Amino acid sequence: MSQAFDAAVERARLAATDLLAAARQVIAWNSMRPEDARDDVDFAVLSRRITSYAPDWRLDDALDDVDFASRARALIGGISASLSASAPGPAEKVVTTEADAIARLSALAAECERRARVLRS
Repeated sequence: MSQAFDAAVERARLAATDLLAAARQVIAWNSMRPEDARDDVDFAVLSRRITSYAPDWRLDDALDDVDFASRARALIGGISASLSASAPGPAEKVVTTEADAIARLSALAAECERRARVLRS
């Protein structure tokens, strides 16, 4: 496998892990109780949550993003394993398969990065 494929796998894994961390942070902030607050930031989050009448839309997104990140991680592992286990064939077929895998990994990474940005905004 090429260095471009390895870089695409690493970028996708990092993006999925980052999305999972962002989603878990939003969930933790929205499930925080007053006795769990440790510093000024925690108290500010609690204050905003208590004084707001509207539910935090990011919590619903975060719950969906945890599932998405888990599925993305499984898909990344599947793409990586399938390309590693593919039987050597004509050189053109291997390049096309690898190029397709890189494109899929790049799309997954871009979607994970976009979702993480939305959660952090």
